[in-house]
Amino acid sequence: MEKDFDFKQVGKRMPYTVPDNFFEKLEDNVWKEVRQTSASRPKRNLFRLRIMTGIAIAASIALLLVLNQATDRSTTADSLAPVEQAFSNLSSEDRAYMLQVYQEDIFINE
Repeated sequence: MEKDFDFKQVGKRMPYTVPDNFFEKLEDNVWKEVRQTSASRPKRNLFRLRIMTGIAIAASIALLLVLNQATDRSTTADSLAPVEQAFSNLSSEDRAYMLQVYQEDIFINE
């Protein structure tokens, strides 16, 4: 390729032409189609869609709450068994000390 190539010598000739006011007419036609499409859509279907979406969201939240409570109950019962066993293995002095510390804890007894 030549090192002395100059883009200014190429020129600014446009190979394509469009009719006068082509882009303004195109914009007007697009807006007409958009208005016709949005006006022809029944609003009743949109209302039903919103109601069904709300019901689906509410049902999902309710299901999550029910499942969360069910798993909390099962994990709480299962996770306390080792604690109870460890507490029963303590000496009577250690049990008394732990109960005293528990009763004096300001964060738990607020």
